[in-house]
Amino acid sequence: DRHRTCFESILYYYQSHGRLRRPEYVPLDTFLEEITFFELGSDALKQVQQAENLEEAQIIHLPKNPICRFIWSTLEYPQYSILAKIINIISLFFILLSAVGLAVETLPKYHRATNDQCQNEADGLLINTNITLRDHRCPNIFSSPFYIIQAICITFFTLEFLLRLVTCPSYFKFIKSVLNWIDLLAIVPFFIRLTIILIRAHYETDSNVYLILRLLRIIRFIRIFKLYRIFKSIQSLRVLASTLKESLADFIIILTFLSLSGFLFGAAFYFTENSMNENMFDSIPTATYYGIMTITAVGYGDLSPVTPLGRVLASLCAIFGISVVSMLVSVLAERYQRVYTRKLFLNEKYSDDPVFEDDEETDSTLSLSNDDDLFQSQTSVTSQMKSISKTIELAEDDETNKIKSSGNSTEKIQFVIGFILDDSKKREDLIMTEMIKEILDVKFGKQYLITRTDVSL
Repeated sequence: DRHRTCFESILYYYQSHGRLRRPEYVPLDTFLEEITFFELGSDALKQVQQAENLEEAQIIHLPKNPICRFIWSTLEYPQYSILAKIINIISLFFILLSAVGLAVETLPKYHRATNDQCQNEADGLLINTNITLRDHRCPNIFSSPFYIIQAICITFFTLEFLLRLVTCPSYFKFIKSVLNWIDLLAIVPFFIRLTIILIRAHYETDSNVYLILRLLRIIRFIRIFKLYRIFKSIQSLRVLASTLKESLADFIIILTFLSLSGFLFGAAFYFTENSMNENMFDSIPTATYYGIMTITAVGYGDLSPVTPLGRVLASLCAIFGISVVSMLVSVLAERYQRVYTRKLFLNEKYSDDPVFEDDEETDSTLSLSNDDDLFQSQTSVTSQMKSISKTIELAEDDETNKIKSSGNSTEKIQFVIGFILDDSKKREDLIMTEMIKEILDVKFGKQYLITRTDVSL
C-alpha cells in the first residue's frame, strides 16, 4: 500500500549510501510520509530540508499580558482569528484609499490656479523664494475632499501604529524593524504639515516654510510603501516573493550576461553605423543603450540602424534577446511552481505553544506550523530540544548548589520523559531518547536516570 515511486528513491538512498532526492512529480507531503514510514533517520530529513529549502517552524514571541497578546496578535497576524482577518481587510482598504487619493490629487484638473497663492502654499505645490508672506489664512484646505480622505486614513494609521507600539512584545525588535519605520514616516509628515499650516495663520512665514512643505509632500508618498501589507496577507504574493528570493543568484547571472551582451552588440552597432549614421550612434555607450533595448524587446524607436549590416545585427540581437529572456522565464516558472506547491500543501496556522527561549523569557509564544502532522513533528524537534536543554541547565545549576552545600553528591538526577505514541510517530520517541541521552552524557556523565512514560492514543 506504499507509494511505489517514492520507494525507488528510498531504495536508491540505501544503494548510494545516503543520497536522497524527491522525484519532481511526487508531492512533498507524500515523500515526507514515506521517509518517516521507512525510518530513514534525521540525515535523510536534513537532505530533503536543504533540497526543498524548507524552514523550521517559526517561534514568534507574544506579550505576557493577555490583553496585549490579543491586540498584538490581532493586528500583526491576519491568520490568528476571524477578527484579525476583518481588521486586516479594513487596514488594506485604508492603504489603497490613501494611495488612490494621492494619485488622483495629482490630476491636472484638480490643480489649484497658479494665481491662488494661498491654496498653492497650503498644498505645498508652489515654492516662492522671493517674498515673505504675513497672516495668510487658508480655511478651504480643511474642506478639501482630498484632505478629508487623508485625515481619515492617517487617523486610522496612527491608532493602529500606537496600539502596535504599546502592545509589542519587544521594543527593541519593534524599533529595529524597517517596516515599522515606514509606518511611522507615513503618518508623521501629515501632522508636521498640519502644524505649519495652523502656525503660519498667525505668524509671518518666509521661503523656508515652502521648502519644508514641499519636502513633506514628497515624504508623504512613503505611505505607498505600506502596500507591503498586501504581500503579508495574500499567500500567492508571498510565494512570488519567496521565488524571487530563491532566484536571486540566477537573476544576477542573467542580468550580468544581458549587460555584457548589450555592450558587445553596442560596440558592433557603433563600428557598423557610425560612418553612415553618426547622429544616432555617436558613441559606444549610446549604441550599448540601443543594444540593451533591443535585447529586452523594448524598442523605443528613438534609434534605428540604416545600413544593411546594421539591420542584420539588430535582427540577431532581437532573436538573441528573446532566447535569453525565455530561459529566464522558464527558470522562474519552475521555481515558482515548486515553491507554490510547497506552500500550498503545507498550509500555515497559528497556535499557542509555550516553550523556553534562551534570549528572553516569555509566557507564551506563537508557533507557525503546518497542517501536516508529520512535517510539524519534524520541524518542532529543535524547539523541543531547546526546552530540554533549558531544563538540563536548571538541573545542573541545582546539582552544583547541592555540591557546594554538602561537599559531595551521591544522588543521581532523575528525568521523567513522556512520549505520546500513535501509528504515525513510531520512530520519533526513539530519536528523541537518543538525542536526550547524548546531551545528558555531556552534562552529567553517568549521573542521571531516565524514567520513560508512554501514553497511547
